[in-house]
Amino acid sequence: MKTTIKLLAAVVGCLSFAAANAVPTTNFNFYRLGNGATDFLPSSGAVSSGCTPGDKCSHVVTSGTSFGGSLVYTAGGITATATGTYNGTAATVVQDSESGWTADSSGHAIKGAGLGVYHKINDASDDNITANEKLIVTFDRVVAIKGIGVQADGHVNFGKDKKFNYSIDTGPTVSYTWGGGATDDFNLTGTTFSFWTDTPYTTCKQFYLSELDVVAAVPEPETYALMLAGLGVVGFMAKRRKAK
Repeated sequence: MKTTIKLLAAVVGCLSFAAANAVPTTNFNFYRLGNGATDFLPSSGAVSSGCTPGDKCSHVVTSGTSFGGSLVYTAGGITATATGTYNGTAATVVQDSESGWTADSSGHAIKGAGLGVYHKINDASDDNITANEKLIVTFDRVVAIKGIGVQADGHVNFGKDKKFNYSIDTGPTVSYTWGGGATDDFNLTGTTFSFWTDTPYTTCKQFYLSELDVVAAVPEPETYALMLAGLGVVGFMAKRRKAK
């Protein structure tokens, strides 16, 4: 019996380790826009015209009076849908371009922009996340966010000790103090992640969401099948041992 339990623990442990390490980190590098072939582009949602030059918008912002839409990104088999609000009503989400964006050896932004929100027609100064604007990123499954990157107005590093707010799903507001690097480490699990600045302003004014580093938090069906198969083998071995 003890041998069977040890075998069972070993199988489960090995399969759990394999499952955890089989899920790679997926990088949603929103700052990568403006350098052509190396850009990270929305898979759908971007309007073909009516956006500020070089940017990707979910709705026309150079004319009209309405806002809304979404930008959809797919990477590593995971889909993220970005939307925006202003005072709780629909706004336009924009991926702001930076022709001179640069990254470190790990692929994290040194200089660049990212996702922002528009709520003013034909106002290029409104393309980041500012007062009363909220950026919402919704994934097609439960994910764990392991890293977040933000860039300041002017497409430069956000700066140590500045703040922004975030929430997960329907959870409470978290006021976060930035560490000062290209990205900060997190361990946030959920489906919908919202980002906004504090109002009234204290130690920050506006920012872009430059990147999200995520992993799928729920094992795929193939992983469950593998674990069940392993458990079945252990059960068969235990039954044979008992018969003998």
